[in-house]
Amino acid sequence: MDSDSRNGKKIFDLTDVLEEKNDKNNQEVIIIDGRGYEKNVKVNNLHDIVNEVEEKRLESQLNEEIIQRTTEIAEKIAREIIPEITERIVREEIEKLKKISGNNSMTND
Repeated sequence: MDSDSRNGKKIFDLTDVLEEKNDKNNQEVIIIDGRGYEKNVKVNNLHDIVNEVEEKRLESQLNEEIIQRTTEIAEKIAREIIPEITERIVREEIEKLKKISGNNSMTND
């Protein structure tokens, strides 16, 4: 028995690049059970797969970092601005109430 074959089948290393010689399934969309699926893009080597996974992981980390920083900035702005706005609104409402109560006391006299 040949060292490169087992049961008459050739054994390939993971680093071997194989090209499909049969042209049976070169369509872009594959139909299975009545549903269409896009054919996956072929990845020629392990480095491409690792790079793609790494890019997706980095993209996910970047999105998480953006969300975290945006949240921190929004909270900081809210802590600085909302108390000032609230104080101004409360003072204006108090002044309105004083004017209303002052006018009512003058008309009742």
